[in-house]
Amino acid sequence: MDLAALFQLAILWAHAMAAVAWVGGSLFYALALTPAIEQLGSTPERLSLLGVASREFREVVRLAIVVFVVTGVVLAFARLGQPRISTAYVVVLAVKVALSLWMFWLAGRVGRGARAADEAEKPHVAWWLRPQYLILELGAVVYLLSLALRLLYEQSLGIPI
Repeated sequence: MDLAALFQLAILWAHAMAAVAWVGGSLFYALALTPAIEQLGSTPERLSLLGVASREFREVVRLAIVVFVVTGVVLAFARLGQPRISTAYVVVLAVKVALSLWMFWLAGRVGRGARAADEAEKPHVAWWLRPQYLILELGAVVYLLSLALRLLYEQSLGIPI
């Protein structure tokens, strides 16, 4: 394996690890931590634990976003520079980037405390439309699009699927 291949492997690994950290962390946060914290009621311990967990996870998300942007740009230039990239690849990539930007925007809102204000003003909004759950849902779709991009890229190289 040459140096260029090792660099590409490192970029792919960093991109994947950022996805694992953010989407996996969001899944844990939504399905395990939040229900456990809610069982504590309105106690000072609950507020303290919620504050610490939110602050720590916010740092994970910030780092993941930086890694996504840097590695995503490198991957996009490398892949789009290939002579046989299909229009379908470009379209799927554009949708993935758009959904990722939406996730980044939602994460910024949640990080600034907009989530609590939104939920207080809109109690009728379904739980799955709240920002923290939308991030998780979008993350799952973005991950699916990543797999589609891999298949489309391999097809462009003539690799049978």
